[in-house]
Amino acid sequence: MKKNLCLLVALTLGACSDNSLEGQQTKWETFVHGNRYGTSADIWLVKHNAFGVLEKVGVIFGFMADYDFCSQVADMYMQRYPADQYSCMIAN
Repeated sequence: MKKNLCLLVALTLGACSDNSLEGQQTKWETFVHGNRYGTSADIWLVKHNAFGVLEKVGVIFGFMADYDFCSQVADMYMQRYPADQYSCMIAN
C-alpha cells in the first residue's frame, strides 16, 4: 500500500512538469513501459475509438493474473456500453 502511494505521488508530480496532454501521456506510457510492477507483465486496458485508434484508458497491475483481470474488466465495460469495444494489451 505504501509503495503504491509513493508511486502515485511520484507520477503525479512528474506529470505536472509538462502541461500538454500529449506530453503527460507520453511520460506515463514511458514510465509504465520501463517499470514492471510484480512478476508478470502489466496490462493496458484499451478502448477502440470511433476512428479505429486505440486509447489507453487504464493500466492493470498487482494481480496474480493481470491479463485475465483486464479481460474481465474489458468484458464488463462492453456489457455496460455495447457500442464500445475494449481490449487488453501488454504494457511492459
